Amino acid sequence: MALDVCDFERLCAEHRRAVLSYAYACCRDYSLAEDIVQDTLTIAFGKKDQYFPEASFGGWLLSIARNVWFKERQRRRLRARAFIDEHASALFLDGAYADSAWEEESEALAGCVEKLGPIDRSLIEAHFARNQKYAEIARARSRTLAWVKVRMHRARIALLACVQLATAGKEGGS
Repeated sequence: MALDVCDFERLCAEHRRAVLSYAYACCRDYSLAEDIVQDTLTIAFGKKDQYFPEASFGGWLLSIARNVWFKERQRRRLRARAFIDEHASALFLDGAYADSAWEEESEALAGCVEKLGPIDRSLIEAHFARNQKYAEIARARSRTLAWVKVRMHRARIALLACVQLATAGKEGGS
């Protein structure tokens, strides 16, 4: 038996706080947690006919919220990776940031690369300055491909956070 709209709304109201708590625990950003809850409830409403009354409604909502969070996390990773991929190769080319609008970001990114540990810095340089593929880097370092991918991912995330931090203070002062 499918939920009617009144029962659905009542159950959502009862479990909203738990879903919000879960979403906040995942992302540590209240605004994003609210968005996750809204997306969760929208998806749940669209799939309310798939809910089985003998199952936990709260558990069902949390599983939807988990999937919403995973998709958001993946979207953020791809955006971070695209940012670094787009800008990192210019670190090693003189004058690549001739436009003054990019100068501040370029300086921040160069400074952030210097803050990386020697292993991560050498991986970034091998991939972006020498155009080595991950498999080549793994072979040259006698490491697995997975190791290189994980280290590169972590280095990209660290670079993005560092650049955002470095440029955030300057933007606020402008």
